[in-house]
Amino acid sequence: MIDNIGEYSSINGNIVKSENMDQKANDKEANDKEKVVYEVIRIIDGVPLFFEDHYLRMKNSIELLGNKLHISEQELGNRIKNVIDANGKQNCNVKVTVYHDTNGQNVILYISKSYYPTNEEFENGVRVGLLKWDRKNPNIKVQNLTYNEAVKKKLEEENIFETLLVNANGKITEGSKSNVFFVKKSKIYTAPDEYILKGVTRKYIIDVCRRQDIEIIETLISVDSLYEMEGLFLSGTSIKVLPVASINGHRFNSSNHPVILAARKGFDSLIEEYIKEYKSRTT
Repeated sequence: MIDNIGEYSSINGNIVKSENMDQKANDKEANDKEKVVYEVIRIIDGVPLFFEDHYLRMKNSIELLGNKLHISEQELGNRIKNVIDANGKQNCNVKVTVYHDTNGQNVILYISKSYYPTNEEFENGVRVGLLKWDRKNPNIKVQNLTYNEAVKKKLEEENIFETLLVNANGKITEGSKSNVFFVKKSKIYTAPDEYILKGVTRKYIIDVCRRQDIEIIETLISVDSLYEMEGLFLSGTSIKVLPVASINGHRFNSSNHPVILAARKGFDSLIEEYIKEYKSRTT
């Protein structure tokens, strides 16, 4: 678990030193990634952002693999609190992984390595590329070593922030670790649910935009029509609403587009509302 940066982790409800974690768990993650279901939850001021949605997505992923999640929503919430308290963290990302072995279901939580975009990246946008890749079972959030290595190689070789996935038909589905939204004539275009991992952040961005009467059209955008777009942005747990400055060197003025600015502002306000509401019902 090379992305574990916390001093303490939680294994099946027990807080342990990360350096003393059972090697079996590390081997499982390394060698059997497609059966390790996971979620990454952003913690802001001690609050697990959109926790209920992350729990339901994890539950759904496990059920799609033919199993059931044995831990309740309340118990998982308690374990998240325990692991962030043990590490003295109030603002971080917590990774929850679930896998099965001969002893049954195992639930591991730890503080995961994360990157939050800088103010400059939010204000100016980021560089992205394109990668030909069809994800197997995109609605299931599982770990996949081959996929991760291909993405890592692409990002490093082109020195880009993110890469968008292009399927066999030349259609853009999503980012390697994000969802993507395109803007044209004050309308937002995003891929239909069946082609993507249904991001928690994506769900709330769609809600925010519809509240502001911004039309959302769920359709796949082809690579050929990509450069007809006025702008685009990525969404995800750590990046929130992040404008894209360029794709393969073609520049977009995404960071100044009024529709994207409205989405950013609306989503940031929604986060503040969620944190206040969560604290009011848990304290």
